[in-house]
Amino acid sequence: MSNFEIRRLGIIDVADYRSIRLAALQGEPDAFGSVYEVEAARPSSAFAERLDTSIIFSAYAGGDIVGMAGLKQEAGLKDRHKGFVWGMYVRPNARGQGIGAALLAAIIGGAEQIVEQLTLTVVQGNNAALSLYEKYGFRAYGVEPRALKTAAGYSDEILMSRIL
Repeated sequence: MSNFEIRRLGIIDVADYRSIRLAALQGEPDAFGSVYEVEAARPSSAFAERLDTSIIFSAYAGGDIVGMAGLKQEAGLKDRHKGFVWGMYVRPNARGQGIGAALLAAIIGGAEQIVEQLTLTVVQGNNAALSLYEKYGFRAYGVEPRALKTAAGYSDEILMSRIL
């Protein structure tokens, strides 16, 4: 699966977006702030709204969606110069092909047109993601203790930023 295409999702892609988002939450439940059961219960219109209010890039291989990454510009007058990277995910069978790097590069390229700085969080212990973000110029500036809580306990999140 070394051939893949990166493109921005639009409203017409709502079914693909919903499928990759739910796969991410189901396959890597500890890596995201949302929960599969909550998102699976949302109507398609909620996913369409997110496509309308965020920039979401996807990776396709063999006609199937295999990855995604989102960017949301902050809305306040004093923080609209920042964008938040969210929902980075590549299906396990598509990892190791450079898809995550290509998605992150697309997010950075798209962000340069609208914001001056990117922020993101990564669950402590997700060393593959941390390494990728550092490779693309993100630097840790803190740790939020007990950022996420599940039945298994708490997870800290590393706070990262990158000036564009």
